[in-house]
Amino acid sequence: MAEFIVGNSLRKLAREHRFLQRLLWRLDYALVWLVAWLARRMPIDAASRFGGGLGTWLGSKLKRKTVIFRANLALAFPELDAGELDELVSQAWGQAGRVLAEYPHLETILKEDDRLVIDIREPIVTYSDPGKPCVFVSAHLSNWEVACSAMAKMGIPNASLYSAPTNPLLDRMLLESRQALNCQLLPRDNSARLLMRALKEGRSAAMVMDRRVDDGVPIRFFGSDKTSTLLPAKLALKHHCDLVPIQVERLHDARYRVTFHAPVRPTNPGADETAQAMDMIQQVHNQFEDWIRARPADWFCSKRLWPKNTAAKQTEVSGRDAEIDSCAA
Repeated sequence: MAEFIVGNSLRKLAREHRFLQRLLWRLDYALVWLVAWLARRMPIDAASRFGGGLGTWLGSKLKRKTVIFRANLALAFPELDAGELDELVSQAWGQAGRVLAEYPHLETILKEDDRLVIDIREPIVTYSDPGKPCVFVSAHLSNWEVACSAMAKMGIPNASLYSAPTNPLLDRMLLESRQALNCQLLPRDNSARLLMRALKEGRSAAMVMDRRVDDGVPIRFFGSDKTSTLLPAKLALKHHCDLVPIQVERLHDARYRVTFHAPVRPTNPGADETAQAMDMIQQVHNQFEDWIRARPADWFCSKRLWPKNTAAKQTEVSGRDAEIDSCAA
């Protein structure tokens, strides 16, 4: 979510002036509250479609975020031309709007049997034995929040990380809606300690982990290094838990398929812990790539994933590779 929606062009000034920051927070809260109020009074599928239209319109106004969206998608899909990228960005904003309008209906998604199709590719140990927790990871695809709804429907107690918006008023609003997920919500600050405690208490740990982590480790993602967290893999190794990727796909309007893929295991169990963790996260990245390529418009990549000069470096390397191939021929 943008730091400021209303008055986004004033964000630098607002950071310097507390009064303006609070004013813009209240304006943003009023706007999102109105959207949630309207969505709550619609049937869930109508609310989802309403959010899709609103997201497409609002995205066209958030120029800075649109530039980031476009830069990420351009690196992930270098074969797309300018027009195709613009269309993809517009579709992605529409999907983001759907997610926003579905927040007031998260309880409905959990309770109505036809809202969630759950596909388990390999038996999940914690499903048959709740005393043995797992570590679950997912990406910002479709409505990633319903991954927790699927775990709740399966009776899997879990503690899930969430990133709080900068605006504390919006944070409180979203937390109220997320209560319908029936999970323990943990802020990302001090997340390692909190997740270790949850695992020791028998709750599975869950996190969405396709974003860049500044103090992370470079892992390949769409052909370029993205600094990524090793936390889920290290938790799984330390606590002898399965690391299970969860894929969320929108079937139609507010109906979803949630797929629990086979656990990710280190290729070389004899390697040191960090090497095993890097290998496991690379495997997770590879799965994320496959999911995103299948449904690129469903990917909410609103944060810059790679440094600004990544595209130039990638082009330079491709040029050198082409020159080597030419010489070899």
